[in-house]
Amino acid sequence: MTATRLLTPFLTLLLLIPFTLTTITLASEVTTNTYTLPAYPAHWGPPPHAQTRDFILLPGEYGRGSSTLRHWILEKMAEDDLAAGADDVPASTATATTKKSAPLNENNSALSWPDKNLVGMTGDEAKVAVLAGNTELLSENIQILPSDAMVTMDFREDRVRIFVGEDGNVVRQPNLG
Repeated sequence: MTATRLLTPFLTLLLLIPFTLTTITLASEVTTNTYTLPAYPAHWGPPPHAQTRDFILLPGEYGRGSSTLRHWILEKMAEDDLAAGADDVPASTATATTKKSAPLNENNSALSWPDKNLVGMTGDEAKVAVLAGNTELLSENIQILPSDAMVTMDFREDRVRIFVGEDGNVVRQPNLG
């Protein structure tokens, strides 16, 4: 019984050493294989907290992220371009040469999709508007579906689903995905 009491801590130690070494090795691998995205310019402020669940290529060298983040980056880049343009223009002409915004309809939305609100249009009208707003999309990847249709949750940058009600009119704004 005395020999068992003496050997028990020794055997326990022998069993724990390989697990401890494995844990240390794994921990060092994790810290050496981290990937960090480039930092956004400080004057942009923090990125939006609430974002969509899609995963797309971001502009510039920012990798991949949500379309919300993409929109925010594009906005900030446009503001930087506008500010850089204002620095190059003399003060007397700076107010005369402002960037013109896209024409607006009665809903104060731009006239091309995805900025244009398609809710209330027929499914076919919405499909034409989507194709006109994004020339990279193929017609066969724009799906007109009933509003209660079951769909997969996978994200595809080349697909747009248009959900229509029983009357054939769009019930919610179509998005890429």
